Amino acid sequence: MTALDDWTRNSKATRPAGYRALAPADAARYLGVGYSTLKKWHSEGTGPRYAKIGGCIRYRPRDLEAFLEAQLVS
Repeated sequence: MTALDDWTRNSKATRPAGYRALAPADAARYLGVGYSTLKKWHSEGTGPRYAKIGGCIRYRPRDLEAFLEAQLVS
């Protein structure tokens, strides 16, 4: 077992059950919009918060929920 394997095993153990960062295509499905819409929002800076991990964009479910809440119309 390498140090990376050990780190990965330990980091997964500290995350809440069911938590995972979503790729843009999965985040778009989560929001019920097309991938191109999410990509447009990203380029305009109007979409949900995201993280860049190793050059990859990832969305946290709680940030997607916060984005949905901010879109509510009264």
